[in-house]
Amino acid sequence: MRNVEIKAKINDYDAICEIAEALSGSTPTVIQQDDTFYKVNQGRLKMRIYADDTATLVRYDRDDEEGPKLCDYDLLQFSINESKKAKDLDGILQKCLGIRGRVVKERRLYMVGQTRIHIDKVQDLGNFMELEVVLRPEQSLEDGQDIARDLQTKLGVKDEDLIQCAYVDLLDGKD
Repeated sequence: MRNVEIKAKINDYDAICEIAEALSGSTPTVIQQDDTFYKVNQGRLKMRIYADDTATLVRYDRDDEEGPKLCDYDLLQFSINESKKAKDLDGILQKCLGIRGRVVKERRLYMVGQTRIHIDKVQDLGNFMELEVVLRPEQSLEDGQDIARDLQTKLGVKDEDLIQCAYVDLLDGKD
């Protein structure tokens, strides 16, 4: 699976939520997420636990560069009936790989076409906006970048507010 991503620091949380809601034509889905990142040799690996005890193991690889960037990822989802299995797997991965960091956030999800707009309140870090343009098989990286840049402009996000890395990397830098 592939998507094109943009991530940025935001200064006016309420204003960007209002714009995102207008673009999506609906109210957001509010999601509580607790991500444990593991130490890996390539890319990133995290177990995401949701408030309802469902979970998703996420492996992704994305260059840390400015602007819209390609992300290659795989998901393994656990239903509420499998929450014990997800927690057991999390424990095994922590023992085998070690914990790199933890990111806890409240995410507001807005859908605009094939793009997920995330407005995040990240514990110990601040407020951020993330765009994920989910590419269809026939779409190129450039197609996704064009869509992402257009939404970035519509949301009023300036280039100087873009960030290159993941939240876990920003939290690493706070130490």
